[in-house]
Amino acid sequence: MHSLKQILDKAHGLLGTAAETCFACGKSAPLNREFAGICDACARAIPWIVRPRCLTCGRAIGCPDCSRSGPNGRAFAMNRSAVMYNGLMREWLAQYKYRGNERYAGLLSGMLARAYALMERELSPVGRARHLRGGQMHRWTVHAVTSVPVSEVRLQERGFNQAEAMAMGLARQIKVPYVRLLQRKRHTDKQSFKTRMDRMRDMEDAFVTGPLAIELMARALAAASAEKRMNMVLDRSNDALLPLRVLLIDDIYTTGSTVHACAEALRKHEKALGQPIEVYCLTWARS
Repeated sequence: MHSLKQILDKAHGLLGTAAETCFACGKSAPLNREFAGICDACARAIPWIVRPRCLTCGRAIGCPDCSRSGPNGRAFAMNRSAVMYNGLMREWLAQYKYRGNERYAGLLSGMLARAYALMERELSPVGRARHLRGGQMHRWTVHAVTSVPVSEVRLQERGFNQAEAMAMGLARQIKVPYVRLLQRKRHTDKQSFKTRMDRMRDMEDAFVTGPLAIELMARALAAASAEKRMNMVLDRSNDALLPLRVLLIDDIYTTGSTVHACAEALRKHEKALGQPIEVYCLTWARS
């Protein structure tokens, strides 16, 4: 009997699930169900921003930038970020952005998708939802996804635009068209060690829209369903045009100068499009 039990145990072990390796920490452990490829321990270590304290930039702690006196206008409606930028998140982004580790692509896009779900819930709570004809509830959504462009210098260095890759992955998950609306007009030095004022000056007029921007935005409107088009074109309560909502994606929000400059470039086309444009920013990390 004892030998039979050993044989059965050995057979069970051979037929059982082999140990899986987390690509983030390298340990053999059960992998997380939501984020493929990483273990449960790494998933628990993600520093999510669930309830931002600053409702403008999405920072998890008090924000001196948005509360400072003086000119502080933002061309974007709001920013939300998936995570706080700590040491672990810095390593994950470096693996993807600088070392080309493509295993992180799905993980980072999936993290953005969770943050977008929180943004969607925040902006369309049941108590504040608009009603359409027939008693249907209006669900807040965006109509196009775009991303912060990189310069040709950065593109040659890295081989890809990490913000665009994240944005395209997110767009597929939330079933909203990705449109390439922006171009970087000039190369700018790395922003890491610059002051807030230097960053803002450096980003002035750094971006322009592409030659097909208006056409692409119009296509995004046309691609929406009849119900969605009724939601965003005409507000029955006051006969006012509702805005085209563009979701702008970048990897890190530090001072907001980059996404502000991009939003300014997009909103210059409001008159040509014939309706307001609202730019909502979703960044992977908030420093």
